Amino acid sequence: MTGQPDAGQRSGHSNRTGLVAGAAVGLVICAVVGALGGFLLAGGGEDPANRQAGSVSTATTAAAPSTPRGTPGRTPSRRPTAAPPPQIGEMALPNLVGMDFEEAREELFRRGLGAQITFGKAGSDRSVVSTNPRGGASVRKGVTVRLTVAGAPPEVVVPELVGQSCAQAGRRVVEDGLYPSYPTDRKGQVQSQDPKGGATLRWNERVKVYCSDSVGPTSTPTL
Repeated sequence: MTGQPDAGQRSGHSNRTGLVAGAAVGLVICAVVGALGGFLLAGGGEDPANRQAGSVSTATTAAAPSTPRGTPGRTPSRRPTAAPPPQIGEMALPNLVGMDFEEAREELFRRGLGAQITFGKAGSDRSVVSTNPRGGASVRKGVTVRLTVAGAPPEVVVPELVGQSCAQAGRRVVEDGLYPSYPTDRKGQVQSQDPKGGATLRWNERVKVYCSDSVGPTSTPTL
């Protein structure tokens, strides 16, 4: 009669079988977990719709052109206001700057305007550097315009006035760039003058004109 294995042998065999089976199950679980982890790392766990939306969003962001910054608007520069047109009885003053002062004065005289000339302290530049009023301003006849000249006043030869009417002599003195003064009277004829004709003065200096209605000459007072 063949003897059967005892209970101890059966128990050891069962334990070895259980260990082998547990080890196999553990290997299977590790393989599944490793595969699942790799799948998740590769993006397999992300929803397909989310993956598609993410790729579209990225592509759209890359393709969108950068918006240029707007340049702040510049305030348009104001143009100089044009002078108003002359009213009735007025005229536009011509631009006399740069002209010889005598030519500028003649231009004013032709328009029925007066001239007051101011000179510099030195130099021989006869050009007008400014006027008051300025060129383009509306003025009436009879208005005196001030001319400012760059250089010093030039020399003037005093005209001979004796025998002329007092009014005529006064106009002649002004035309020659001098100022007349009337120590006695402004009527009648010129009896004498100071300085005498032919003397030299500077522009804007004064000539004393002695006028009288009497026939005899008027003596020049001793200075």
